[in-house]
Amino acid sequence: MATEAARQAQDAPVQGRQRQAAPRPAQPAPSSADVPAPARQAKARAPSDRTPSGIYGLDELINGGFEKESTTLVMGDAGCGKTTFLAQFLYNGAIQYNEPSVLLSFEEPSASILKHMKRYGLDFAELEQKGLFSSINYRPHEVKKLVDEGGGLIWDTISSIGAKRLAIDSLTSYAMLFESLYQAREAELLLFELLRKWKCTTLLSAEGINTEKMRITTGMEYLSDGVVLLHHPRYQSGRYRAIEILKMRGCKHSEKLCPYEFVEGEGIRVHPGETIFYDVNEQE
Repeated sequence: MATEAARQAQDAPVQGRQRQAAPRPAQPAPSSADVPAPARQAKARAPSDRTPSGIYGLDELINGGFEKESTTLVMGDAGCGKTTFLAQFLYNGAIQYNEPSVLLSFEEPSASILKHMKRYGLDFAELEQKGLFSSINYRPHEVKKLVDEGGGLIWDTISSIGAKRLAIDSLTSYAMLFESLYQAREAELLLFELLRKWKCTTLLSAEGINTEKMRITTGMEYLSDGVVLLHHPRYQSGRYRAIEILKMRGCKHSEKLCPYEFVEGEGIRVHPGETIFYDVNEQE
């Protein structure tokens, strides 16, 4: 028995270090039973001038959250998680911080988006019943009306529920609805002017292939207050995911690429303690 007690005492420090080790992207994603639902996660303590995203691990990279009433582009390839990122931002705002939100979609019907978000435990129907969420769809022929009227329907919706958060999916689709590049550029400038008047903390998704091509595709990173890149490049026989904070006004943000993953019952989970060592541009 003495020998057994000595062996356990010798093993104890090693076990302690294992419990404190940061999760690595190579390991299997935690099951939903192991991951707390967004509604049950502890609120992050953020400066009063920041809007916490509520996305696990993200706020640690951006000084506690996005600047209040700012506009941030979330950019990446198809399948990288832009829509999920936006949905979590809206849902967490309502559940964790009691901040009503609005989703504006120019592409996929919002009903389809919200349906698919249920797999991550994001029940927007319940939020809508409580007056904490609303969604709007705009068709191609309605876009000019949106600009000409100064966003009448959107502003009415924001005002009616007292929205503090807004997500637009997607800015790329919005620009494509105009006949010329000049008209699209003018419409984007007007849209950003409206966003500032509406005084919501806003996320906008946009398509892109890699860092350089993303900049050519939209050119809107110069108007926005922040740019978040979601990388999903091929490496050898598979793909990996990495998040990068390219720009974030009002704070000293992380400049390293960190892995992220999709977790059932939660959505996107960022690992700020880990680092991606691959050259993203070369692999993309």
